[in-house]
Amino acid sequence: MINKLVVYRGKRIRMFHRNLLFKYGLGICSPFFVLLGVYHFFITYPMVEKMNGEYTIQPFIVPVIITIIGIMFSMSFSFFIIRSSQLRGGFFSKQYKKQLLAEYLDENEYVIKKTKKTEKGQKETRKFPKVYYRANGDTDEFTFKIGNKFQDKFLQIGRPLEDMYLADLTAVKREQGFVTFCYLIDVQSKRIKFEDLSAKDGKVELMKGVVWEYDALPHMLITGGTGGGKTYFIYSLISALGKEGRVHIADPKNADLADLGNFDAFKGLVASDKKDIFKQMQEAVELMDKRFLHMKKQPNYTIGKNYRYYGMKPEFFIVDEWAAFVSVLDKYGRDDALTEEKLYESISPLVLKARQAGVFFILATQKAGTDVIRSAIRDNLMCKVSLGRLSEQGYIMTFGDDNKNKAFINKYGVVGRGYIDVGAGVPQELYSPLVDKTFDFVEFFKNFPAMPFTDVDAVEVTEEDKEMLEDIYSDQFENEEKEQIELTRSEHRAQMIREKNEKAEALMEGVSYSDLVKQQQKEVD
Repeated sequence: MINKLVVYRGKRIRMFHRNLLFKYGLGICSPFFVLLGVYHFFITYPMVEKMNGEYTIQPFIVPVIITIIGIMFSMSFSFFIIRSSQLRGGFFSKQYKKQLLAEYLDENEYVIKKTKKTEKGQKETRKFPKVYYRANGDTDEFTFKIGNKFQDKFLQIGRPLEDMYLADLTAVKREQGFVTFCYLIDVQSKRIKFEDLSAKDGKVELMKGVVWEYDALPHMLITGGTGGGKTYFIYSLISALGKEGRVHIADPKNADLADLGNFDAFKGLVASDKKDIFKQMQEAVELMDKRFLHMKKQPNYTIGKNYRYYGMKPEFFIVDEWAAFVSVLDKYGRDDALTEEKLYESISPLVLKARQAGVFFILATQKAGTDVIRSAIRDNLMCKVSLGRLSEQGYIMTFGDDNKNKAFINKYGVVGRGYIDVGAGVPQELYSPLVDKTFDFVEFFKNFPAMPFTDVDAVEVTEEDKEMLEDIYSDQFENEEKEQIELTRSEHRAQMIREKNEKAEALMEGVSYSDLVKQQQKEVD
């Protein structure tokens, strides 16, 4: 075990790493400084000798300009080399991580100090405890020696490193006398192209290895501000889910999504007026009842089986800008008024019961506070997605209080980047499907094929049927649904933990994370 650990630990972090990039930068500049020295030795120096002490400014103008240009060019070149390497994850990216760690250790007094007597008095020496960094393919590994006075701090250092390196902690490895934190650094490479996205058998893979199983963990909440990639993500969902079932769309701002109503595949499925959206929500619940009744009347009806058992296609209802829609509704009003209270009364059965009937609700909004969406609805939207930059409170409102201690990081300059909790209660970094700059959404959706659906229009739900459905799909049914979903969440959470541990074990043995993802994909296929 000891021999394996010595190989595993990587490069030890030392005091000189604090100004590592500066030293490398000077090293890159040094050839230019040598050339400037040669220039001045052979050009400037002979010129000065010829002046015989009678100096004037004019002869020095050119050498000074050449010196300034040379220094500026060398510094720019040095910066370009280092920065390019960092962006590519190359040599200087690793050196920068060493420097960050060294600075963190120094500034937080993770330092062993000793005083030595010398002929001139006393001299203090400073060094770091045993700390190691290793770049291991798609992960960064940081190993700390414990069993010393820094032990408690080292055992708690995982979260600060997650913040500092903007990376997700995937595993904590314990060895005798050492603790290692493993961070996934290549999440963006798992991004899927828009045209490759598809749904199948109640699942949709939103990123390699990140799958939303809507049949088991139904409904979705999407949050994010303007410019974060929310609309493109919804387009991606429509594209994928529209191949598996039928997608209904509500766009209260009558913006980009409303334009889909002009295309054949979405005729009669897009609403933008508040009355039409309100009606669409009521129709979603009516559709759920019809589908339940249709299932109940099948000769092979079996208690506990969902819509897929009867060969039915799913139905998806997507509402964008939920806050804008709710804001135009009356709080209270006449019996025929479109009130917020009636809206929630209508959709509550949808999010509580509709999973088995194959009716799924996807709600998008900039913020997910209780002033925008009631917690009883929000908490039952199992898959939660954030895109773009959110405040700390925005992340808590999206992913819940259970994740208030997670390090949510806002990265700038990347559209479509955020976090996702597929329903297991474990948020992870997400890069939404990649859309090429030349991609033509108009042409794509104009030629979008007719979406498959199960026609239940002929099913009539009588008053007697309603009573029967209420008896079957009663409060007890809702409680059983909640228990089933919670059981599925627990199983998914346990599976994610197992997979993280397996990946950590494999990565520490030198297996590439990319190879692991490919292997898992083959097993799924």
